[in-house]
Amino acid sequence: MIIQILSLIIALLAVIIGPILTYRITRKNLEFQFRSIIKEHWVNKLEDVAHSFLFSTSEWTDKYPRIKNGLIKVDNPDQEIERMNDSIRTSVVKFELLLDIKKTDQSILLDNVVIMTDIIHSRKFDDESISLLREKNNNIIDTLQKIFHQERSKMANTFR
Repeated sequence: MIIQILSLIIALLAVIIGPILTYRITRKNLEFQFRSIIKEHWVNKLEDVAHSFLFSTSEWTDKYPRIKNGLIKVDNPDQEIERMNDSIRTSVVKFELLLDIKKTDQSILLDNVVIMTDIIHSRKFDDESISLLREKNNNIIDTLQKIFHQERSKMANTFR
């Protein structure tokens, strides 16, 4: 009789506790998958925006002096320069939307982006501004590598 009562109690516990545990485990797994997907999407978006910004600034650094000196023939030089500047402005806005200035690395990245943008919009093209552009470009690349490494390490640790 005692064995039957113990069996009944164990069966009731299994019927009641089993679904509750299954629900909690399933919910945690779904939260984990959702957070992982969001984080991975953010990293990919940041890579795209960084690529766009660095390409736009490189294009400006390469083309702007040659357009101003007449070495590149374009139908409307001012329109071409404005197109390059629009591309840079768009990338900066995307950076500002993606980055959290409360995080040190992201704040440093955004500061470097703003400095580069200010130089470009001032349309200075002397040795000092070129060296500052290159320095900030290298800083951005270093900071991006650090951010990507940290975020990918976090994602890898979550899967362990």
